[in-house]
Amino acid sequence: MQRVFSTNSVIRGAAVLALGYLLLLPGPVLASTPVIASPQQNKDPLSEAEADQVAEARDQPVARVKLYQKFIEQRIAAIKELGPNPKAEDRKAQLRARFEEFTRLSDELQDNLDTFDDAHADIRKALKDLVPASAKWPDILKQAADDPVYDFSRKTALDAAESASDEAKKLLESQTKYFAEHKDEAGKSGTGPS
Repeated sequence: MQRVFSTNSVIRGAAVLALGYLLLLPGPVLASTPVIASPQQNKDPLSEAEADQVAEARDQPVARVKLYQKFIEQRIAAIKELGPNPKAEDRKAQLRARFEEFTRLSDELQDNLDTFDDAHADIRKALKDLVPASAKWPDILKQAADDPVYDFSRKTALDAAESASDEAKKLLESQTKYFAEHKDEAGKSGTGPS
């Protein structure tokens, strides 16, 4: 009698064997086995050229904040263009990707804002542009129609947009007050992120 195996049963069998092998490994070897993350988790939202620009501006807080704003605005423009265009190729996947890039860039922007604030870098000039721009981001993100393919990504992007906008407003107020009291530090770059 000939036995026929389906592809799924072969894959399941291989997975069980691999798991069994891992369970037989001694603790230190198992602990040192690298965990492979999904490509989505490691994907940098910046292109190589954008990352180079950010790296070059590491000691220029105003320029760095403006770069993040520029890159976020580019993702916003792509979302705005894709949202109402049902004929765009792979529209839903592209929207999800742009929402996720927007979220990661917003998080990086906020990390930089926190770092520059902690270092007392004077970024008021960048914040004066960022505050009104970031206030528009949530409304633009809401323009794409609801769709289960990207709803979670859009909600996360909306949360990030609102958070970035709120932080930029608070930081501008805080910096205005701080540099009014510490005029000798006005216009300085602080230590900034590495």
